[in-house]
Amino acid sequence: MERIGEYFVRRLIGEGGMGKVYEAEERLSRRRVALKVLRAELGRSEEGRQMFISEMNILAHLDHPNIVRSLSSSEVDGELVMALEFLEGETLRSRLAARGRLPWPEAVAIAAQVAAALGAAHGQEPPIVHRDLKPENLMLTTGDRVKVMDFGIAKVMQAIRKSTAHSVGTLQYMSPEQIDAAQVDQRSDLYCLGLVLYEALAGRPPFASESPRELLNLQCTAAPPPLPEDVRAELPRGIERLILRLLEKAPASRPASAEEVLAALDPFVTASDLAPARPSAPASMSIPAAPAPPVSASMPAVAAPPVGAARLDTIALVERAARPREISTRVGIAIALALCLVTAATTYLARRHSNDPTPTPAAAAAVEGGAAR
Repeated sequence: MERIGEYFVRRLIGEGGMGKVYEAEERLSRRRVALKVLRAELGRSEEGRQMFISEMNILAHLDHPNIVRSLSSSEVDGELVMALEFLEGETLRSRLAARGRLPWPEAVAIAAQVAAALGAAHGQEPPIVHRDLKPENLMLTTGDRVKVMDFGIAKVMQAIRKSTAHSVGTLQYMSPEQIDAAQVDQRSDLYCLGLVLYEALAGRPPFASESPRELLNLQCTAAPPPLPEDVRAELPRGIERLILRLLEKAPASRPASAEEVLAALDPFVTASDLAPARPSAPASMSIPAAPAPPVSASMPAVAAPPVGAARLDTIALVERAARPREISTRVGIAIALALCLVTAATTYLARRHSNDPTPTPAAAAAVEGGAAR
């Protein structure tokens, strides 16, 4: 069995533009990992090595439940090696190939998790832009948790040196500014997220052509075609409007951040779907529940929108406060016994007092006065 450093190689599971990926096992812990090794031809050039080291640094600082985790980085016999968490599941590309298109709640739940991952990457200092977001780079694991993969061609924005003279990405999923070699920021990833969400709903990308030149022209100039009528009939209009904003050609016309996209998707995502995308609050942090407002007959009933679990819990507290208080059987029996004991004691004392032959001082004085007469 081949061995690379502290890892036993099981099998080759894929190849990317920068390296090969193996299923491997850590020698001491027996933990399964995905081992990514820089291509030999790239490793012979200093530029290739620096690009791979950059990927190592990027992933080492991205800690989010919707981003594949980096476990370690090392150099073995001159080869740069990175151990990533081993993911079991299928890519979004595989799912779309098998099913054609997804129901809108499923597609929106996936998009929300991708937006959460992008928000974490874009929030780094300096920001990290993926630049190659596509269904092949989105892994769907157990419970449909999304893991965004391959930040390897992402660039730290300050390291670009004010130039993007080379376009990085896949033609089908490139933003207009990437194609034009213009300045790229986080809004480029949001454009690609719009392409992915459109394809998940429609079963096909918005722009397609056998001619690469025509495809690039469509990405830069053409408005996205309407979604299929049967999809639009069930799709909330808020989602359709968001997709059109994401696919705006001018970056300034798109949502400004992944957080803005996530806020727009939130009303359409159930708490269970979005849970993997949201980091939990620290254990030491407690959030007191707001008191329920006074109920008035003149207040109109307002239907609660679909929201996250925290807001649903608040509604449950209000409803619980409004319900009649219920007493458990055990407490009721204890109260009844206590009342019986009090009643019995009172009755006993009253009877004892009425049968007591000892005269009171006043009665004794009356008797003595009558005898004197």
